[in-house]
Amino acid sequence: MVSTNQTRTAPIPYSDDVEQIQPHEAEHIQRCIDAMHRTNEMTFDQHRHGYRATHAKSHGILRGTLEIHDDLPPELAQGLFATPGTHPVVVRIATETGQLDDDRAANARGFSLKVLDVPGEKMHPRTPDLPVQDLLFNTLPVLPPGTAKKFMELAEIRERYFHDLEGMDEAVGERDDAEELTAFGRLANIHPLAHAYYTQAAFRYGDYVAKIAVYPGTAEQEALSERSVTDADPDHILRDLLASWATDRETVFDVRVQLRTNAETMPVEDAAVYWPEDESPYRSVATVRLPPQDAYSPARRVFADDRLAFRPWNGLPAHRPLGSVNRLRRRAYEVMGQQRFTLNATTGTEMTSVDELPF
Repeated sequence: MVSTNQTRTAPIPYSDDVEQIQPHEAEHIQRCIDAMHRTNEMTFDQHRHGYRATHAKSHGILRGTLEIHDDLPPELAQGLFATPGTHPVVVRIATETGQLDDDRAANARGFSLKVLDVPGEKMHPRTPDLPVQDLLFNTLPVLPPGTAKKFMELAEIRERYFHDLEGMDEAVGERDDAEELTAFGRLANIHPLAHAYYTQAAFRYGDYVAKIAVYPGTAEQEALSERSVTDADPDHILRDLLASWATDRETVFDVRVQLRTNAETMPVEDAAVYWPEDESPYRSVATVRLPPQDAYSPARRVFADDRLAFRPWNGLPAHRPLGSVNRLRRRAYEVMGQQRFTLNATTGTEMTSVDELPF
């Protein structure tokens, strides 16, 4: 996919009516949170430890910088990306589900980015001065359960068949959207630093609306895609691959933005709809650089898995999460994060400095 600094069509300006509350949405959100809460309790009973409701199994936690380009055209110089400069960042790479899944099984992987030293008032009423912008990415460009209703239905299936994986597969397979919901299992199972990662859902992008992605930033890193995971690998192979690379090599990701240019083909309320890149390509706005480091030290793992939180609603109003799924996330991340802290008898931390991340 080629990054370009020219769009074919002018981006559609943001307006508050870009969002439309869906029928029975509040009920669907509450039912989804309740199902995830009960599922997390069952996970705790299995492991005697509290994990995230999604992206439970981490493969690496890294620190570095975000370098915002200084030559951006006006439509890309928005929000966080309006001012050129460098910000400290923390990155957590993990697998999508709330279980400690075997790395040899194909699945979606996640890339959580916490940008620090971000000035300005934030969206969260409890921490309006927190100098943070969180951005969450996934290896699939779309989110298959793209509405709060579908996310609720999938969460209830995962709860109902928690102890019966075959039954879970059958229940999903009977749905009309089974092809979409099983897409994670058909993704290439490769080195985690060779993936592109996407926000999937839409976000406000200053005066516009966009999706954001990160792509491997060097040819050497792209070549890691040739390393497929096989049945001969250990079940923690993704951690090993990431750690082996990060020990003595820089990791680079190119941050790109896809502006919304067509209201018909680029809906906001259904995150399962792919936004055509031939109508609006992803365009480079910044670079993430992660220097050589120990990406999975015991202290770092415990800090990131047990105390640290990444939330889509941690950040600037200029990057307000949009759509049904993001409105679900607003409540779900708060509730599920607090459950994780309670189960592990710890308190969450709101990072204000990259130096809080242990080595």
